[in-house]
Amino acid sequence: MRFEVEKLSAEGTLFQHEYAPEEIRLEEARLLAPVAVRGRVWRKGREVLLRGDLAARVEVHCDRCLREFETQFEVKIDVAYVPEEDDATDENLELRAEDMGQSVFNDGFVDLDELVREQLLLAFPLQRLCREECRGLCTRCGADLNVEECRCSSSETDPRWAALAAWKERKESEQD
Repeated sequence: MRFEVEKLSAEGTLFQHEYAPEEIRLEEARLLAPVAVRGRVWRKGREVLLRGDLAARVEVHCDRCLREFETQFEVKIDVAYVPEEDDATDENLELRAEDMGQSVFNDGFVDLDELVREQLLLAFPLQRLCREECRGLCTRCGADLNVEECRCSSSETDPRWAALAAWKERKESEQD
């Protein structure tokens, strides 16, 4: 969905759009339903301001047990677009907090498609869990600890701790 900047007024235009799941490509998730986007877009001088929200239902893999699970997102959008020629491109400039909600438009159009994809990706939590109590997979045998207890020997030392275990044994033998 694109907005022609010259046709936008200071009062704004309400918009509503649904993106089919195949229209938005997400690498680590699968859209289960259309992404609904609605809001208002208006001009303020040379800037284009856009406020609204989007709702999406996605399927992702749990970071602990690797099972697929469904989750929903509702994201608030608040973006200011500036013309590409007004965008400060000096590499020595410092990025300020207020710049985080700013984007650029070119050729006289604001493209909503990339904004929707970007906002969806930003909505994902850093760690995606099917549930907070997810026990994950056994690091040795790969058993799903939510379903079964693994049969690994608990006396085995995790190889990551082998150097510390050897140091501990050496210290204990020195004390004897």
